[in-house]
Amino acid sequence: MAVKLHALRFENPAKPALVILHGLLGSSRNWSTIGKALQQRFDVHALDLRNHGSSPHADSMRWSELVADLKLYLKQQGLQQIFLMGHSLGGKIGMKFACEHPKVVKKLVVVDIATKAYPPYHDAEFRAMKRVPSGAVANRREAEELLKPLIQDWAMRQFILTNLVSGEFGYKWQVNLEVLHASLQVLRQNSLQGGQVFDGQCLLVVGGKSDFVQEGDAQTMREFFPQLKVVTLPAAGHNVHVEDRKGFLKLMDDWL
Repeated sequence: MAVKLHALRFENPAKPALVILHGLLGSSRNWSTIGKALQQRFDVHALDLRNHGSSPHADSMRWSELVADLKLYLKQQGLQQIFLMGHSLGGKIGMKFACEHPKVVKKLVVVDIATKAYPPYHDAEFRAMKRVPSGAVANRREAEELLKPLIQDWAMRQFILTNLVSGEFGYKWQVNLEVLHASLQVLRQNSLQGGQVFDGQCLLVVGGKSDFVQEGDAQTMREFFPQLKVVTLPAAGHNVHVEDRKGFLKLMDDWL
C-alpha cells in the first residue's frame, strides 16, 4: 500500500517539475542546496522516501511499494510529466519508475548507482545506530561517541547524525531503523528485471572516487537505457552532489 510522501519544496510553478529522490539513510534535506540552486529553472520537489525523513513509516520496502509511493505523490500534486533525479537507492527507484512509467519521465538523472546487485552496504552503520536507542542520549555529541567505534569516518558519522532528531523523551532516530536494516537484502538487489526499458534520455553521474559504479556497468545499463550518457566527476565520491557541488550543478545546467 502506497504512503503519502513528505516533500521539501522549492517552488516555481511556472517551470517544469523536477522530482529528487535521496539515498538510503538520507533525506530531502541532503538535497536542499541543490534544490535551491535549481529553483530558477524548475519547480523542485525533493521527497523523503518511506521510512526516511518526515515521511510515514511502513513495514516493508518492496520496489513495487517505493514506485507506488512516487506515483501517488505525482497524482496528488497533479504532475503529468517530470524530470526525475535519484541518488543511490533513489536512483534505483527512479530507474524502475522510468521503465514502468516512461511517458511521465521527460529525462532521468541517476547519481552514482548501477543496475546490479550490491553487497548489503551500510550494514555497519545500521549496527552502529542501534547502539544509540531512542532517548538514550542527551545530545549529538554523546551519540557521536557511541557511533565512533563502528563508524570511524568523520564525514559518514555526520551523515548518519542527520537522522538524529530531538523528541519528547530525548534524541531519537527519525528513520525506521529496524525495517530499513531488515530490508537491506532487498534494497541491495537490482531494482529492474529483464525486458524493462526506458527509451528516453538518461544521464548517469559517476563519482570518480566512488566504487559504486565499476567498469562495464554502463554497458549493462544500456540494455535498460539505450540513450544512456555517462559523465564522471573525478573529484567526487558517492555523494557527488555534496563533494563536487559546483561540478554537479554545471552538469545539470548543461544537461537538464
